[in-house]
Amino acid sequence: MSCLDDDPFSATRMSLGDHIEELRLRLWKALVGFGVALILGFFLSPSLLRFIAAPVDAALAKFHQRRIEHLLERLRDGDPQLRAANQPRDVELMLPARRLAQMLGLSQEKVGSEWLPLPVRIRPMDWALLTGEAMRLVHRPPSLMSLTITEPFTVYFKVSAYCGIVLASPWIVYQLWLFVAAGLYPHEKRLVHVALPLSIVLFLGGVALCEFVVLPTGVDYLLSFNDWLGYEPEPRLSDWLSFALLMPLVFGVAFQTPLVMVFLERIGVFSVEGYRRNRRVAVFLLAVLAAVISVTPDYYSMLALTVPLWGLYEVGILLCRWSPRSAGEPEEIVV
Repeated sequence: MSCLDDDPFSATRMSLGDHIEELRLRLWKALVGFGVALILGFFLSPSLLRFIAAPVDAALAKFHQRRIEHLLERLRDGDPQLRAANQPRDVELMLPARRLAQMLGLSQEKVGSEWLPLPVRIRPMDWALLTGEAMRLVHRPPSLMSLTITEPFTVYFKVSAYCGIVLASPWIVYQLWLFVAAGLYPHEKRLVHVALPLSIVLFLGGVALCEFVVLPTGVDYLLSFNDWLGYEPEPRLSDWLSFALLMPLVFGVAFQTPLVMVFLERIGVFSVEGYRRNRRVAVFLLAVLAAVISVTPDYYSMLALTVPLWGLYEVGILLCRWSPRSAGEPEEIVV
């Protein structure tokens, strides 16, 4: 019996030509799946765009509501400038004559004109607040801005492509896995069967944390600087789209920390004891990493990423403890 026959994994090996043919097949199927998802993304793009814009729209509404409350507080405190602008003025309101006669129970046949003038005295700012026009006193209604005529069109196609990638990602990852699995040994496949679902869960967890916790709170925090410095926020549609798409991606990738730790422990670069001994150094390095990969240079974004990474570092230690290296795997070479 030859040495090849003695190899229990010989049946799993493929020739170079077989690998190329398998790669061509998987790439073609992945592209077809992406094309279908992209078409679907064109129909879902408006809803997705509203979902992405929701945090900044809500934050802008809160920002302008704070401006109105500040204005009312100044009015109540007797601000000289506002008091001078809010002096009573005589104005003439035009009322519909027939409607007024109907409300008073009078005969509409005796109404001689269509409109009746009604002289009144009002305070301009009080009247504006009463009629719901307070937004015009402080700024335009809060919303994202498009500065060029082609920007909404470009953003629509960007969101459609992003939506298509997200929808097609399970299919693309599955095709990639089929290509890689064709050249793996059985024990390597078992390892991927465990790591791949965990990787997806961690990625989605990072995206969800960023989308539903970090982004809404972070936008409020960043807009507070506009209020503090006295600037009017005018966020641009394309800039916010880049921020809102890149930030969750950064969190999703950063949440792969436990799997990276397990991989380094498996190849012998670190051990569980090494992770424990160097915990303080690791937390410092994670903080530096968070500062580097954060989309914005503020400390809020850095802390919002550093704290979860710290927790995931502890999860990585637990994963290494629960699945120790087998006897045949390499020993630690770096501490």
